[in-house]
Amino acid sequence: MTPTTSHDRTFPPTRPIIPGLDYFGDRRTAQSVNRDYIDYFATGQGNLGLAVGDVSGKEVSAALLGSSMRSMTRALRAMRSLSLKTLMRTVDKLFSRISPDKCYATLFLGEYDPTSGRLRYVNAGHEPPFVLRKRGEHFHTVFLEPGGPLLGMIRESSYRESVVSLQPGDVLVAYTDGLCETANPAGEEWGWPRFLKTVEDAADQRARDIVADVMLSSQAFAGGAPPRDDVTLFVGRVEQSVADSPHEAVEHPLVAA
Repeated sequence: MTPTTSHDRTFPPTRPIIPGLDYFGDRRTAQSVNRDYIDYFATGQGNLGLAVGDVSGKEVSAALLGSSMRSMTRALRAMRSLSLKTLMRTVDKLFSRISPDKCYATLFLGEYDPTSGRLRYVNAGHEPPFVLRKRGEHFHTVFLEPGGPLLGMIRESSYRESVVSLQPGDVLVAYTDGLCETANPAGEEWGWPRFLKTVEDAADQRARDIVADVMLSSQAFAGGAPPRDDVTLFVGRVEQSVADSPHEAVEHPLVAA
């Protein structure tokens, strides 16, 4: 797979410093054009905006749509009055207008507030990101489930905005399905259990090292077999609490204007 380079304009050019959060993202393309989408950026409130998506359809069209989706998300997010669910609904409308028939996209949008330790998010049919939390000798996993349909799937879609609270040591992982679908020459897929075990084994490391371990493990499993799909991975690790008090990682709907 081809690694991301600085010449890739669809990949975030910088990593804003967010107090108490160590994070890193990487992407590998299966073809000459990329259908995955990842973006992270600082918001006007000093929070971290995160977007991870996957576009279906023909390679060139999907790549162009992914680039357009990035532009739409960034431009609309500049309008601070928009809630995440309103932002997702607007992106869905714009995406539906420009996408060809039978071309859809999954998209996860999140905003992490380092002061409160809360991650607000909307998931439009994307592979559920998860929060990994160590409890004693075991890990607990909180999945950030979809709160609405894929982009371009239904006219006038509605989306649910939710929130999860993070605390020091929590690891947030967002990815595209090409990662678990990495296959070896025999056709066996790397799969979710191996993916989760790799993250658990590296959970105490820096975010960059967790990403590297996952990418290298999946590629080693492939054993030289050509990749089936693009792979995108984001890891964020909460290093310290900026809030006055710790929070429990409990997912629940967030009422937003």
